Amino acid sequence: MNNNATLAKKGEIASATLLNDSTTDVSAIENSWARCREVGLAPSGKPIDAVTSDIDLSIIQEKNQKIRQFVLPELQLLYNQIAGTNFMVAYADTSGVVLDAYLDEEFKRSDAGKAVIPGSIWTEDNRGTNALGLCLFSGKSQIVAGKDHYFRKLGNLSCFAAPIYGQNDEILGVIDATSDAASRQQHTLALVKLASKNVENRLFIEQFSDSLILVFHARHEYLSTTSAALLAVDEHGFIDGANINAKIMLNGLNLFNKQHFGDIFSVPFSAIINRLNSGEIIRIQDAMGSAVFMSMKENTAKKIVSLLTKPSLNKSVEIQEPPNINKKPTKPNFIAEDPILKRHLLSAENALTHGLPVFIEGKRGSGKRSTMSELSRRFLNNKTCLEIDCNQITSENYESILFGSSGKIGYFESETQSHPMGKFSLASGRLISFLNIEELPQIVQNEIAQVIEAHQETDTRNKFVPINGFLFSSKASMQDLQVNENISDAFLECLIGAQVQLPMLEDRTDFDKIVTELLRQLSPSHSLSKAAMDSLKVRPWPGNIRQLKKVLRVLIANAEGQVIRNAIIQTDQNLSGSEIMPCECCSQSSVRKESCLLVKKTWLETGKNVSLVARRLGLSRTTVYKHIKNM
Repeated sequence: MNNNATLAKKGEIASATLLNDSTTDVSAIENSWARCREVGLAPSGKPIDAVTSDIDLSIIQEKNQKIRQFVLPELQLLYNQIAGTNFMVAYADTSGVVLDAYLDEEFKRSDAGKAVIPGSIWTEDNRGTNALGLCLFSGKSQIVAGKDHYFRKLGNLSCFAAPIYGQNDEILGVIDATSDAASRQQHTLALVKLASKNVENRLFIEQFSDSLILVFHARHEYLSTTSAALLAVDEHGFIDGANINAKIMLNGLNLFNKQHFGDIFSVPFSAIINRLNSGEIIRIQDAMGSAVFMSMKENTAKKIVSLLTKPSLNKSVEIQEPPNINKKPTKPNFIAEDPILKRHLLSAENALTHGLPVFIEGKRGSGKRSTMSELSRRFLNNKTCLEIDCNQITSENYESILFGSSGKIGYFESETQSHPMGKFSLASGRLISFLNIEELPQIVQNEIAQVIEAHQETDTRNKFVPINGFLFSSKASMQDLQVNENISDAFLECLIGAQVQLPMLEDRTDFDKIVTELLRQLSPSHSLSKAAMDSLKVRPWPGNIRQLKKVLRVLIANAEGQVIRNAIIQTDQNLSGSEIMPCECCSQSSVRKESCLLVKKTWLETGKNVSLVARRLGLSRTTVYKHIKNM
């Protein structure tokens, strides 16, 4: 490792130690002990073994999935960085619930290892003074070592915790490390802070993925470390966001209102953006006179406007398109140009407006889930729809899944703030959708019907925040459900509202647009020839849109160029869905039809070698071309 890299690493750990003011704070420990005594805990006693149910844990993990995708790699790295044995690393949410933990074999066998499990709650009122709980309470990194723990049973442990902050300075969770080692405390805490800071930076970059990410620091060699400041700036120089380091380094400057780069730094954005975009590191001063080094994060610019210091009136603005390497997945568009489907969706929107449920029926792969998402987008301005797959609900688990750990009584009688996290509580203010309702046990059907009735009828006794709409889907038609003995009358009655019948793919008049949209999502650089589109249009699609998407993936993988041609479809009978078709002019004569099919089949069998076909069949290459030109 060269000197600069070594210095940068040391500086990274040093900066992490300084940020989020953290070392053992005697007064913080004393205040924590006082809070523990106030709730009736005794140091000689036993920590309360508070653990959430498996169902609640899965709901909390799902709720925190966005941050967990960045936390888990950091936990694994932290686990490998901490030396010695008998230790663990964990991530907890803002309620002190451990969502993920990695424990070495020795720690697993200890009493503490059996207590620190996913679902365990480590707030002070349950576990006494501990680093995780104290970190959540104080909002700062914490060390709680040995006898600083309130409970004597935990006195042989050293615990280290650092908060993860979001863009709006709110705590999103905590990373914790626990060991029996009494030494190297500051070093371990520095590693925990680095993991936390890495998560914060990755969340920041993800949140502002459409912005330019500018990196700056007073020290040149620290630009690649987690102690660097990050600014998210749009292509015109307006600041979209700043991470915690940026707010610390630019203390005294207003970053909370929509500011322009030139309001914060002493040079115009137009004077430096092209230099930054070319990979240059520049030295500039902020508005208060402090000098910093600045660079741009690689591959963040989607469109960079070339703003020259002295713009020429004769030159148009230049747009640079960056490489495709790190582009985000293409956002899908919902295609509904079919007039029948259009009418059904309009009816569904009207029903939701008047508090009525919507029933969506369609065969496998016809787009029931995407139709529900589209209705949520239209009705609630892009709010996500909370989805429930009825295949996962049984007579035994429905109450905890739908109503939460306090059950049905808790849902109807509790204040909003104290709701258990059942699906109905999580759906407050949103739409909730039930997939595969034909699989629901009757007892569950009746409970859902009762909830819908409670939301539709105004009652001052209901303390919950209303669900804005109910969506149901089934592979079975409404007619089939009405004669199904397993569907209760109360549930059928609650389905009365709007009915959306999704047509089979081959019956849709907007087939071309669906194919074009799916192709755009899968590979925007590819297109279909007219013959290929016509070939797809006439084949049967029992798997509907789902099947079409799979077929398009195969076609893209097998295409020799950017245009997908009919020949690829005809080569594979699984893709063509039918036998090779003769040319239109040849189909009028049985003799010419037979000859045409022979030419096409031979051409495919020879790997599309025209010369070889001509030799095998004794034809001129011109004749072969005539038969295959539209394939």
